[in-house]
Amino acid sequence: MAKDIYVDFHSKGGDIKGDSRDTKHKDTVEVYSWSHVVKQPKSATASTAGGHTSERCEHGEMIFTKDIDGSTPKLLQACSAGTIINDVSIYFYRAHGGKNSVGSPSGTQSRHQYLRVDLKNVIVASVQTTVSAEGIPSEVFSLKYSAVKWTYDELNIAGEKSGKVNIQGAWDLAKNVPNFS
Repeated sequence: MAKDIYVDFHSKGGDIKGDSRDTKHKDTVEVYSWSHVVKQPKSATASTAGGHTSERCEHGEMIFTKDIDGSTPKLLQACSAGTIINDVSIYFYRAHGGKNSVGSPSGTQSRHQYLRVDLKNVIVASVQTTVSAEGIPSEVFSLKYSAVKWTYDELNIAGEKSGKVNIQGAWDLAKNVPNFS
């Protein structure tokens, strides 16, 4: 199953633009992998009730892999300067059926968005470029943020939204509350 992921930097002035020619996500950064860890540390000792106690959650950096493209110089610059980017959205699409095109430049595949992740007060935490002996030069970059919101739409076997749509979760790291403000 093909998956498409687009990162859209909504900074003032729109400095970080990728090479995407997708009709829905023109000039966004196309990535082919994403990794993110949210961890709930627990105390080393049990509570008086016998269970572990929870602590403040830890949100790791969001890590993306992509081909080197037009966004590379601006990602490196934003990382070097510690630039705060107001808003970033990440769109996840799943391919299905091959019946029609929804934003696909090739027009051969139907896709449906099933996950959107919105971030606030984002910094580019790292950028690592790699040129291997084989393949296209690639890059891994990571983002840190102060607030995150996840929105999921369940898709049925035909790739259409089913009964569970707009399921949301959020976390504000600065306030340590389930909010996206």
